[in-house]
Amino acid sequence: MSTSSGVVLPDGKIVATYGTYNFSYDVSRGMVGMQGVSFSAFDQQKSNLWIIESMSDGKIYTYDRDSKQCYKSTMPIHPLTCIPDTATYIRSVTYGYGDKQIIGDTWLVKIDQAVSYSTVSRDGLCVPLTGHTFLQNPAVATAITTTDFVPKIIDPAIFNIPDE
Repeated sequence: MSTSSGVVLPDGKIVATYGTYNFSYDVSRGMVGMQGVSFSAFDQQKSNLWIIESMSDGKIYTYDRDSKQCYKSTMPIHPLTCIPDTATYIRSVTYGYGDKQIIGDTWLVKIDQAVSYSTVSRDGLCVPLTGHTFLQNPAVATAITTTDFVPKIIDPAIFNIPDE
């Protein structure tokens, strides 16, 4: 999965990142686990990160693998498990070519103050193919693209929250 995000901090500073991660999602536990690298957009500072999102308690655990520090924060935007009934259908798209195609449907999802355009696979698995989320206060824009998808969790330890 690749991600990009931009945030305007309360002091007016802009933070922007690009990252690539091995991504796992356990729907039964409400857990997201990601391991990979993130680059700050403006100075190209590299961070080796392990990120765990717990939807049950609304927390994000970010473990910096270089400094060996773990940071706990509250989710500013609650991730979707799939597309809610309140979403608005936008359009269908096709990924791939020839007989190797995936059909996706793009939906407008509004939850609290967040506005998301989420494209998920139509095959019943609801694989998140792309997502773009916007928030006004604080000013946040994020984007994700799923790559190298396999329908299984390769390493369950990705969900183990490190000691704080």
